[in-house]
Amino acid sequence: IDIPKSWLGLKFSADEKFLYASGGNDNWILKYAIISNKLILKDSIKLGDKWPIKISPAGIELDDAKQTMYVVTKENNSLYMVDLKTKHVVNVTNLGAEAYTCLLSPDKKELYISLWGGDKILVYNTSLKKITDSVSVGDNPNDICLSKNGTYLYVCNANDNSVSVLNIKKRK
Repeated sequence: IDIPKSWLGLKFSADEKFLYASGGNDNWILKYAIISNKLILKDSIKLGDKWPIKISPAGIELDDAKQTMYVVTKENNSLYMVDLKTKHVVNVTNLGAEAYTCLLSPDKKELYISLWGGDKILVYNTSLKKITDSVSVGDNPNDICLSKNGTYLYVCNANDNSVSVLNIKKRK
């Protein structure tokens, strides 16, 4: 399926009935239903007006139980928290630099954000709705993944072709 505008950002719902895709400079998230092995556009979630308004959603994460979506952006350097029931943005947090993607901890209490333009991983407390910590990593961190037991966060660093391994509890 063609998506009119996109840069980064795909996430399945936990039940795998929906796929959410970043709408790039259209500043929305597209919601596709998966029906008979096909993607059918069902809805969209507007983060703001289209380009030239600079938002540009990138990485997406979902907390299906809380019906909450987290979206980081590369143009206005923000984290958007969206209520999936109402499709409204309920919180916007300035990140200070361009973000690439985000990932929830296994208990969903923390959201890890790769700050591409800031050379660090931000730790966002989902209950307090604020950044509570950061860890410096290599140059231009992009994709991230957690170890199966949630102890380590692996971070790809684009500009120095390295992987940083973070001990989540120790924050180093």
